[in-house]
Amino acid sequence: MTAGPRASFRNTTQRAVILDVVERAEGHLTAAEIYERVRREDSRIAYGTVYRTLHLLAEHDLIQELTFADQASRFDKRTDRHDHVHCSVCGAIEDVDVPVALLAQHVAAERSSYDIVSHHTVFVGTCPECLARQDTADANGTGTTA
Repeated sequence: MTAGPRASFRNTTQRAVILDVVERAEGHLTAAEIYERVRREDSRIAYGTVYRTLHLLAEHDLIQELTFADQASRFDKRTDRHDHVHCSVCGAIEDVDVPVALLAQHVAAERSSYDIVSHHTVFVGTCPECLARQDTADANGTGTTA
């Protein structure tokens, strides 16, 4: 193997299956969702193995773990620096590339004197589908008030 994240990573058949599931996924899956997909390919793999392997893969920068307060972690096949939008209504998560976010890293380093090596920005809002449902509910008079 070459130097880098995979250099000290002993790849087993089970780890390869789990990584493949994450790499083929559209979107950002939870460990439980990944486990369901993995079980379709190898019914012998236990949930604990999937869970531990996901964290191991993230430690070796082969995938990215996204944590959102008290919600289940999500796993992203993209390991390059990018940001996310998160719907506070349905929980949807999408990649979004925001070049100006890199400027924020430099400003944070300058103002804190930290040697910042990375950052992750999450924009929280309401996705188009939830907005449409809300508009429909409001038009029908079934919306809620705060």
